[in-house]
Amino acid sequence: MKTFKTTFLFLFSFLIIFFACKKKNEKQTISGTAFNTEINQKVSGIKVELFAKKLSNNTWNAQYSLLNTAYTQNDGSFLFDFDNIRVSDFKLTFSKTGYFTLEYAINPDLVQKGEEYNQTYFVHYESWLKLLIKNYPPANANDVLSYKLLTGAITCPNGCADTLKYFIGPSIDTTNICRIYGSQWAVIEWNVANGSNHIQHVDSLWITVSDTLVYNLYY
Repeated sequence: MKTFKTTFLFLFSFLIIFFACKKKNEKQTISGTAFNTEINQKVSGIKVELFAKKLSNNTWNAQYSLLNTAYTQNDGSFLFDFDNIRVSDFKLTFSKTGYFTLEYAINPDLVQKGEEYNQTYFVHYESWLKLLIKNYPPANANDVLSYKLLTGAITCPNGCADTLKYFIGPSIDTTNICRIYGSQWAVIEWNVANGSNHIQHVDSLWITVSDTLVYNLYY
């Protein structure tokens, strides 16, 4: 009888531990590291927000709702640990003063119960490039200026793109401002043409962190 009680207590304790571990492992975990490629360093103090499109009344919500907020540690790491939920999409946003605000989508099929989904996320300093474009006299209707970024271009709202831009005629006096990653070299090519005359310029521009670089395209 004593042996039976001992065996029963052992099995009961084992089942408690087993189900406790199983319940713990049913959580979902999304983690990662914020990394700045321009300076080749991990970044602390970045605000990371986790959003999801959840199931509500048997209908997938078209709008994201905020699940949780964290800040990257000294080693650039962050972690979200939450109960298993049904979602159609996850999204992470990264924001910090002096940095671009970035969004990364996560396929919910990759976030499995009891497993940690871990990735490296690239963040970038926010700076600006200000181009002063002016055609000085003597000028005529055949004057053409074109420019584009050969390196340093980005795709984002108001970002410095790598598309070729043209300015035609004598009355050109304008300013273009765009956003660009800081702490890097950008290369700009600009050309001035008038009939058979053509002059090409290629310049390297150092983009200072969280600052505006002013560059003249005078011709």
